[in-house]
Amino acid sequence: MNTEKIERLLDRQPGVDGWFLRHYRTEATTVIHLPVLVSPRPGAGQTEFETSSNPNPREVITSPAENLWVVVYSRFEQEGKTWMGEATGQLLSDEESELADQVAPLVAGAGSQKNTPYTLPPGTTEYPKVELADPALVNASQAEVADLARKFADAVVRAVTDPGVNVSNIELFIHRSQGHVSTSTGVRLDYPLTRVEAEVCFVARPDSSHTGEYTARLKARRLSDLGPETIARLCSRNARLIALAGPPPNRTGPVVLTDEAAADVLERNPLGFHANARFVFEKSSRYEQGKPVTGSAEIKGERLNLASDPLLPFGSGSEVCSGSDASPSCRVTIVKDGNYEGLRGTRRYFEYLGLLDKGLGPALSGANVVVAPGQRKAEDLTGGDTVVVRAFSAWEADPASGDFTCEIRLGELHRGGSVVPFKGGLLVGNWFTALSDVHFSRETIQHGRYHGPKAVRFNNLKVAG
Repeated sequence: MNTEKIERLLDRQPGVDGWFLRHYRTEATTVIHLPVLVSPRPGAGQTEFETSSNPNPREVITSPAENLWVVVYSRFEQEGKTWMGEATGQLLSDEESELADQVAPLVAGAGSQKNTPYTLPPGTTEYPKVELADPALVNASQAEVADLARKFADAVVRAVTDPGVNVSNIELFIHRSQGHVSTSTGVRLDYPLTRVEAEVCFVARPDSSHTGEYTARLKARRLSDLGPETIARLCSRNARLIALAGPPPNRTGPVVLTDEAAADVLERNPLGFHANARFVFEKSSRYEQGKPVTGSAEIKGERLNLASDPLLPFGSGSEVCSGSDASPSCRVTIVKDGNYEGLRGTRRYFEYLGLLDKGLGPALSGANVVVAPGQRKAEDLTGGDTVVVRAFSAWEADPASGDFTCEIRLGELHRGGSVVPFKGGLLVGNWFTALSDVHFSRETIQHGRYHGPKAVRFNNLKVAG
């Protein structure tokens, strides 16, 4: 589709007083890799298996895609006041008659919202330069992309050294895009970007009576950031532990979250609600700048330092601008030394709160979460009788209260020098209260949008078996 033509047509559409356009042309490459075939051993029924090399282990599918989204802004008079609404939709054609049919419902939707008028970034706005495209992928041919994918898959398989573990399947998705952003106020941005996602399934059969499976789900901008050796080492261990895991314990005390589990709890946090400018404006948030995140709870451990950073080179949560209103990306400290510091959210609510007049720009909500490391080694955090959680089946905390009750996919009970793996059971607690007695490792990891401590010890959480 021709974006310049669409922009001119939008300017002429009745009821459209402003617009924000996002356009992506993408070449998507999907690689499915099945390195081995597993079948029951002849004469052994369904209890013993044998593996053999797959003579056709790989399938590569490449297809183009085009996505164009528009936000339409409409001003209207009602009850003696001027209001402004907005509506978002996908455009499927640049033909004038079809475009008019697609835009009309958006104008109608925007015209039902009684919002105080607000502004879009002016055309003179300066935007940061953010590294979003993997140099190894962006200019490669389709054949070269497929070869890089093959090398990644082969490296994962080679890195598995445990004889009881096999890579069951690898699915790799490589997206190479050209992005375009424009607004009715004169903003024009064009930039390349890449996105890589992988699902790697490991199956462990340490003996004839135990089987365990663990799937790694990874996201990055660069293929090299996925780390085949690290994937194989961590996931082989997790698959084997799941195969041997027993029932969960029932106890309250220290719980250490490590690797994927630590990333889940610190990245997908309730601050997305409470430190959001919209909910501060609506007075439904507990945010008070300079006040403790933990409320009235006594601080016994280390203090949290957390930032939202969309400017990290090749970060999976990095962006040039907000996908909501084209505001330029900026880094913001959300929590400083355990206290609320900054906000993130859209330009609209930053303007309502008067923050734009103070020189504070809106901050992207889906950016990389950066947590400052602590002082202790990760291995030292597991001292004493401790539960270590390595993965959740799913992690989610109630955004308003911070309460969570989440199923444990893989954990370990450390007691008296022994380590006993378990699966199942629930981790129960409150995100804000837990932060009053927490310690962070000095070693760090990068997992999706999370950049922070490899391990986090909460000294008072409940595991319900």
